[in-house]
Amino acid sequence: MNAAAIAAMRRKFITIAMASFAMVILFTGGMSALANQHSLRLQTSHVLDLIIQNDGTLPNPSSQPHKMSATDIFDGIFTETAYAARYFSVLYDKHGKVSQVNVSRIATVDEQEAIRYAGAAVEAYSKSLTVSLLDLGIADTFYYRVAHLDGGETLAAFLDCSFQMQVNREVGFNTIFICLFGLAGSFVLVLVLSKRAIRPEIENARKQKQFITNASHELKTPLSVIRANTEVIEMLQGESEWTKSTMAQVDRMDGLVQNLVMIARSAEHEDRGAMSEIDVSKVIVDTVGPYRAMARQEQKELVCNVAPDVLMVAEASAIQQLCTLLVDNAIKYCDPEGTVEVELSQPKRGKVTLVVKNSFAQGKKAEFNRYFERFYRDDEAHSDAGGYGIGLSVAESICTRYGGTIRATWKGGMAIFTCQLRSA
Repeated sequence: MNAAAIAAMRRKFITIAMASFAMVILFTGGMSALANQHSLRLQTSHVLDLIIQNDGTLPNPSSQPHKMSATDIFDGIFTETAYAARYFSVLYDKHGKVSQVNVSRIATVDEQEAIRYAGAAVEAYSKSLTVSLLDLGIADTFYYRVAHLDGGETLAAFLDCSFQMQVNREVGFNTIFICLFGLAGSFVLVLVLSKRAIRPEIENARKQKQFITNASHELKTPLSVIRANTEVIEMLQGESEWTKSTMAQVDRMDGLVQNLVMIARSAEHEDRGAMSEIDVSKVIVDTVGPYRAMARQEQKELVCNVAPDVLMVAEASAIQQLCTLLVDNAIKYCDPEGTVEVELSQPKRGKVTLVVKNSFAQGKKAEFNRYFERFYRDDEAHSDAGGYGIGLSVAESICTRYGGTIRATWKGGMAIFTCQLRSA
């Protein structure tokens, strides 16, 4: 994993961590707000019940102790509630006419306003439009309840909850502020800790790349000695089965070393200053050209469908390497007398699509999702084709470097490799 992949993993971790924390904060804050609202409605329902039970008046506990019971005391604050509650009530007789208006315990509402509020409440209650949890209705800052009494009368009781609503709003605003502050603090904390967490991974990636580079250089010396000694033996004793086998294995090892160097270099960042707007169409045509002779020699058809004047900001050598890897892979694993197709298009400026196809009858059984793993080879399809299982992995790293993707699919007897690239 290179530094860019580690940085991308860090960003993904930060995003997931912050999204998870935000969801927890929102859930906790929402549940807190619902709990406060439910508590307010529960207390309000209790007080309105007492007003209705006492025919529109909240009793004074000291003057009417016989009216009180264990259920009248709500968390030990009934006495304070009786003195502090601001309410009014309107009583209708069995014919629907106002028979009593009690506004003695509220200064902000007169009798006319009380009758107006009560009329709207009774009408809404009869239509069940505003009746909600605990059979309470809301009108401005008043909670109300409408009850039908035994004598056919109707009583509408209203309790002013403006203070409690204001408190709940302030608690809500404070909760939002604390949540936002917590999210900001968490983001800073996650940012710092994630940077420290990935530091060993970056160091490991650096050491791994250095090891591959050093090992590749160290392997070149013994391979050169083995090649030279084998050539001397052939000069003195002539070519034999054993020297031919030795030279073949030396060539194979030399190819493997070169691929290891390619892996190490593919993980490095490109010099952005070396990039410029290039004609991708020309690069692809020039790269595919030399492979036509190879395809004809193997009795395979190579078709090139390249859209003209496809431009993007990139390094020409990287695009050339990507095309080389895909075309070489396609010719190598194409069915006998099959077809290899190379297509280049530009859906919109700054984005380029490169597609390389080859005939592959056995592709239905292939594990295309594993083709980009290093050193992976499908034994059934690739047993006689040679290769090291590295090329497609390098191709994937080039696509990733340009903010794109590469995927392998199979359709209609063709193995299809599709690359999406973006300007650097």
